Amino acid sequence: MMAIRNKILSMLLVTSFLMIGGLSMATRSFADAIIPYSVIGTNEYNLPVGFDKPINLLASYNVWSNITDYHGEDGENYDALLSVNKFARLFTIDGLENWGFLWEGVVGFGGLGFENGDSLSGLIDPQTGMVAWTKPIPSWTLCFEYWLHLPWGSNELSDGSVNHTLTMMNNHQLFDGKFVIDWDFGYKMRGDGRKLGIKYEYGNSLFTNWVFTYKHNPWVNPNIHFDWESGGSGKNKSADTDLASYDRMQLGIGNSMKITDRLLFDIWYSYGIDGRNIARTNNVYTRFVWSF
Repeated sequence: MMAIRNKILSMLLVTSFLMIGGLSMATRSFADAIIPYSVIGTNEYNLPVGFDKPINLLASYNVWSNITDYHGEDGENYDALLSVNKFARLFTIDGLENWGFLWEGVVGFGGLGFENGDSLSGLIDPQTGMVAWTKPIPSWTLCFEYWLHLPWGSNELSDGSVNHTLTMMNNHQLFDGKFVIDWDFGYKMRGDGRKLGIKYEYGNSLFTNWVFTYKHNPWVNPNIHFDWESGGSGKNKSADTDLASYDRMQLGIGNSMKITDRLLFDIWYSYGIDGRNIARTNNVYTRFVWSF
């Protein structure tokens, strides 16, 4: 029984979800730096079904972004650092043997440093969500997620709006699991908000993220990342001025490492290759996942 549980826990090391989709709307500067769900890693959506007992996860995501270039009109140079922690609980429901479910909650810290020496730091907006998944065939995991963003972060970092995200997520195990594809397609709905006394109407966005991984051994699992987002236009309602719509895509390369049966570590670098009306992404990502 212990061996079975350890195997399940090992699988669950790769189960962490895109809280950065929530972070990306903390401020326009964070939105410039991070594409929603761009932190997905190797086997992100390879979730088990039929496990006996609920399983808990703690995940830590960290993103450093250096912005010195823009797609379109130039903007201010800055650095952004996000450190986010998530608790997730996986469980099953009697009578739904081929389904699994997950509740998760996220809290985190963000910091921005600008070229003129100014800086901002504090708590980001907390988030929570639910996931349901099934395996139509043993090599394919199909997931559905609802994500809620609550405007309770620090005044300088919160955008003051309630946001919702609906996402379909997939994992494919090919060639006996040696080649893995994780991908998602989501829609973010952003409510009107107030930031530092200014009223905003935020545009919604579409996004997709892909990770292609070759599994060589526990320590060497090279991967390629592709992320894309298209955001709608918005409005500064206090000044009666428009916020431009935008598009962007980025490519990344990295590696995933299985440190122990209960600890997974990922690191990768992504760079913006095309876009419109937004900063060029230039990011380093790390991900740690512990199961217990």
